[in-house]
Amino acid sequence: MKPLHLVALAALLLALPSPAPAADVGEEVEVTAGVVTGLECALQARAKGDLKVLTACPPAEGLKELVVYDVAERQIYRIAAKVVRRSQLESAFGGGSIDFTGTAVKVDAKAEIATVEVAEFSIARKPKPGAFKGCL
Repeated sequence: MKPLHLVALAALLLALPSPAPAADVGEEVEVTAGVVTGLECALQARAKGDLKVLTACPPAEGLKELVVYDVAERQIYRIAAKVVRRSQLESAFGGGSIDFTGTAVKVDAKAEIATVEVAEFSIARKPKPGAFKGCL
């Protein structure tokens, strides 16, 4: 590769938005239209920037650990089980979403994943196959 191409590539990589740092313990967290997916799929999406991985995540990944990926902030959140049940998250896995506000109660600094105790939430379930999805 020519030196000029390397400089252009480096400038392009620096221009890409990097994920925001994980929320601190006690920090208020607000997510709008967070994607419910498996942990490994969320980590891949954050690392590569490929959002298709989120909705195409194999069900086996979701069985291991469900997380919420905030596409706007490129942040991954674990949801504390006090308010939101796993079955509710499963209903949005693979194409649904969740809106929530809450407080970060724990932070995995190595993986940059905050665990959030949710105060308010609403879930948009995954659409059923063949369901009408918009205008013609």
